[in-house]
Amino acid sequence: MSVGNLLFYSFAVVSGIVGCLISEKVERIKFLRYWTVFGFLTTASVAIFQGVFFVLPLSILLGISFGLGFPTIQALFTEATNFDSRGRIAGLVSTVTLVTVVCILLLGTSLQLTLIPIVIICALLKAASFPALLGKLEEEEGKKMSWSSVLYSRDFAAYAAPWLIFNLANGIGFLAKFPAEIESVAALGPVLEFLAAIFAAIIGGILADRIGRKQPMIFGLVILGIGYALFGVLGSSVSYLIYSLVDGAAWGLLVVSYLQVILGDLSSRSGGLKARFFALGGIMIPFLTRSIFQETQAFSGLTIPANYLYTVLCFLIFISILPLLRAPETLPESKIRERKLREHVEKVGELVKESREKNE
Repeated sequence: MSVGNLLFYSFAVVSGIVGCLISEKVERIKFLRYWTVFGFLTTASVAIFQGVFFVLPLSILLGISFGLGFPTIQALFTEATNFDSRGRIAGLVSTVTLVTVVCILLLGTSLQLTLIPIVIICALLKAASFPALLGKLEEEEGKKMSWSSVLYSRDFAAYAAPWLIFNLANGIGFLAKFPAEIESVAALGPVLEFLAAIFAAIIGGILADRIGRKQPMIFGLVILGIGYALFGVLGSSVSYLIYSLVDGAAWGLLVVSYLQVILGDLSSRSGGLKARFFALGGIMIPFLTRSIFQETQAFSGLTIPANYLYTVLCFLIFISILPLLRAPETLPESKIRERKLREHVEKVGELVKESREKNE
């Protein structure tokens, strides 16, 4: 199973880059249609081909079915939204996605469904997205940026550095060995993470549009650092549950503000090459860091006491905030001032209306 995870992550990363190259050469809407059909067939095949013999081939196919079109669909999302509402729409999309995942898990648990019915539900949800790709899609033209120019872009690096450190911290977390008393509440941790991520995603989207893109990232990293520190010092069941909450909230805030909004803002200047930003920042960084440490732990069995490890991760997270403080704000200052002015005018209008109603 560990080899299967490694194959999934590896092929997702490689196919993400390959998908960018393909979508730049062919009509993107047709590419996305083929990708959706391929994803449906791959997901459905999990219900058909059972057994150890099929684990590795299916891991490869699932990795490709995810990575191949992910950067392109994210680029399409960027083009379909504007600076004013990108955060709120991204937060709504992430929240709906997380709620759907939770509903599927709850349905499977409550009805005691086996793997096959759950896979069928996922395949049908994949197929449900196909009608949205039946229309025509205008191709954007813009500045041609090479892969190296994206990587060495000052603005991209300023945000990629804290995102990389955040993912490194999560990857290192696979090496943590929790004390025995945590086992009694271990099952509750993922539940709290999902719930916190759902609420944080929508809040992060609203904040990204109102006060700027990097503030939700900073807030997410700060509360995560505090959560690491709290568990590192106390190492109790309560501190573990608090950490689970802030970890989920941090994921919700960072995924929306960075993965969907900031990368979208940064890629807006690149025209039809937006997908490259999402391939490098959205797939390569999290998948490579996760796979490296997950496989290291699986093959070596290396573990580190969680309280010591989380104390170190606390410092690592706070260090990641430093480059973020110097990163340029991707939401134009004029947009922030325009929104504040519009809200002020609306409030004044409401006060005038209330005053007239009282006088009448």
